[in-house]
Amino acid sequence: MLQRLLSRISPIVWLTLFLIGSIFYLWRLQQPQALVEVAAEALPLQCVSYAPYYKPGMNPTIKDSFVDPLQIEQDLQALSKVTRCVRTYSVGQGLDYVPKAAQKLGMKVILGVWIGWVDALNQSELQLAVQQANQYPDTVRGLVVGNEVLLRGEQSEPKMHEYLQWAKANTKAPVTYADVWEFWLKHPTLEQDVDFVTVHILPYWEDKPVAITQAVAHTASVMGHLGTVFKKPILIGETGWPSQGRQRFWSQPSAINQARYMREFLQAAQVNHWQYNVIEAVDQPWKRELEGTVGGYWGVLDTDLQPKFNLQGPVAERHDGFKPYLLALALAVAALGWGKYQRVPVNQMLLLALTGAVVGLHAYLQLGYVQLAARNSAEYAMLGGLVLLGWALVLLQLRQWLSLVAKPGLEQSLLRLLALAFLLTSAGLAIQGRYLDFPLILVCLPLVMITIAIITAPAGASRQATMPAIGLWLTAVLVLIGTNMAIAVAMTEPGNVMAWWWCAASGLALLVLPAKSLQLSQ
Repeated sequence: MLQRLLSRISPIVWLTLFLIGSIFYLWRLQQPQALVEVAAEALPLQCVSYAPYYKPGMNPTIKDSFVDPLQIEQDLQALSKVTRCVRTYSVGQGLDYVPKAAQKLGMKVILGVWIGWVDALNQSELQLAVQQANQYPDTVRGLVVGNEVLLRGEQSEPKMHEYLQWAKANTKAPVTYADVWEFWLKHPTLEQDVDFVTVHILPYWEDKPVAITQAVAHTASVMGHLGTVFKKPILIGETGWPSQGRQRFWSQPSAINQARYMREFLQAAQVNHWQYNVIEAVDQPWKRELEGTVGGYWGVLDTDLQPKFNLQGPVAERHDGFKPYLLALALAVAALGWGKYQRVPVNQMLLLALTGAVVGLHAYLQLGYVQLAARNSAEYAMLGGLVLLGWALVLLQLRQWLSLVAKPGLEQSLLRLLALAFLLTSAGLAIQGRYLDFPLILVCLPLVMITIAIITAPAGASRQATMPAIGLWLTAVLVLIGTNMAIAVAMTEPGNVMAWWWCAASGLALLVLPAKSLQLSQ
């Protein structure tokens, strides 16, 4: 009964509703939202983490990398508009030039000493950092001997005591060690060898991630507890919020959430007289290799050295303007042109135009997602392949509506590939999901188009179905396993809205992909 009722509704109606919904979704993301205003006395930022590896191909893990002094000067010139201090993590690869460049601009530097596995390299780095601290005593306001070394397990606590004691004996600059706040609580004796305690408080990366609504309160709670444990001054060495990437439990990266955290944190820092350093100055695309999409988008500036958000006034999630709508219009006009050339009926012209507009709008979002999430050639190939797979399935549905020659064999193969994509993605999220995104935008278009094709099929066709081919069962099994894994992911992170949406998408795929496969086997 329901199938008969739905089949009477033209695909034109469903496509129109889908297009309107897509436009509204994108429009909503571009609407500014009011946030807390930062008081003038809370600005500029006290200090920001600076790493110059934001240009294509730059990566500190590449051996013999070297940063041009001119770039450092240009970077600090841009950063001087938002802060008067930068924190570095190493003096290698040309970063020993930072104090000199900062001195020219009247900026301060919290100079980092990278401590890793190899003692000889650590000693060399430490000596160079101490030399720079002694050469620029009015610029270097602190020496950070090691960053999260104990968290990574690359050195022992006794060895860190040795490094800190050597640094204090050879420079007058204040000396500290930086680690996440939990590891300072595990190694409180380090306080005796530092001038101030440097802790990292990152609500997003907590073992129990914190929602944006509670993020600054969490930071305040941690600072309150640390104040009862340590007697020496405390510097928040890293804090911030990512603007892109995977949601973890209740902790959701977004442009608005990044701006919200920074604004609320700055207000709290002003009230509570916290000393802090924000992570980080500029987005670091190379970090996506280590931490997934989210790792590359913690900067207050983008890779063009432009501010990603304002500290006063409303903030919007996206700033696309008319570009997605123009692309949708262009594809709609192109589809109409093809229809006119083929002299198709008016109703088919409408189908062509609507499909072109829907594909154009979603293609804009899909390609933007691939650019953000793909970290290497293999991921570009996989994610790009999933985009092309979706487009191909859309075109095959369109052929059905235009009464063109069907290609059931090709469509069956593509359905199985989409089912396999759901399985592999859900498996990846279940097995190693910490750094993997939910590619909802890549599967939304083909799923909706397949659903429309099924519900608008002539009623009663299923009663004439022959015994389904093995492709139906293969499709069903693939999506069933993928759906079960998606449910497992969602149950593991009950507060993760994106996980539940992926679960819903997998459930829809479990219904429509086998149903479409059965329809093709008739």
